[in-house]
Amino acid sequence: VEAIIVTDDIELQREHFEAISEALIAKYQANNPGQVLYFQYCPMAFDNEGGSWISLSEEIMNPYFGDQMLHCGSIHEKLE
Repeated sequence: VEAIIVTDDIELQREHFEAISEALIAKYQANNPGQVLYFQYCPMAFDNEGGSWISLSEEIMNPYFGDQMLHCGSIHEKLE
């Protein structure tokens, strides 16, 4: 999280955000706290390598493309 805060480079912030998301997904899957989360995925993030994030909502709000492609992506898995 500190790496996101200390830089103004949006691409670098997105890379760090993706790493945090992946770690949170793994932690959640190993120790489910009983809250429904949505593991969402955009195949176009990072030059079509793809990027994941966790959301409390089914609605896709893509953190990698912002207003450009705010709803690009899909629910990869519903974590319960």
